[in-house]
Amino acid sequence: MKLSLLVFYTLTCSAFAETTQNWSGKADIIFDGTSTLHAWGGKVSAKPFATEVTLDAAGKPQWIKAEVIVEATKMDTAEAKRDENMRKAMKVTAFPLISASIDAAADKIATDGKTPTKLPMTLSLLGKPQQVLATITNWKLTGGKATFDLDFPLSMKASGISVPTVLLFIKVGDGIKVHASVTLTQN
Repeated sequence: MKLSLLVFYTLTCSAFAETTQNWSGKADIIFDGTSTLHAWGGKVSAKPFATEVTLDAAGKPQWIKAEVIVEATKMDTAEAKRDENMRKAMKVTAFPLISASIDAAADKIATDGKTPTKLPMTLSLLGKPQQVLATITNWKLTGGKATFDLDFPLSMKASGISVPTVLLFIKVGDGIKVHASVTLTQN
């Protein structure tokens, strides 16, 4: 009986020792690709999102959780015909949202426990989830505000995006570079 009470007390204390902080997030995203004739790119902003950070009793981050949503119809390459073709290839009517889910232990993100360098996430594009490991750079934490850049490559073929050849010889390259400027503000 004493052992049961001790185990219950230990579990109860450790559960109360953890706290969760909520941070409001925003992300401005640019994407760059290539084609037979030239490079191209575009931009889009993610919808405002929430990030949960679970801290241990000492205030050290233990777990990070967030879901970032982008409306595919708001992706803009500054060229109407290209935007129309991009939306058609991405089947935005059937799959209007792109999401990135983050649900990871803090040591997977910041191996030194302080400076994030990698961000494992599940990217869902065309309803197809894929694992992505993004690189974090320019990390700054000042008071209750964190800013950083996030970069990862994306394969259109692996994502299920098929872009037809134009005029029999103009092809869009498979690789897309995605860059996000992220701001998190503690609530």
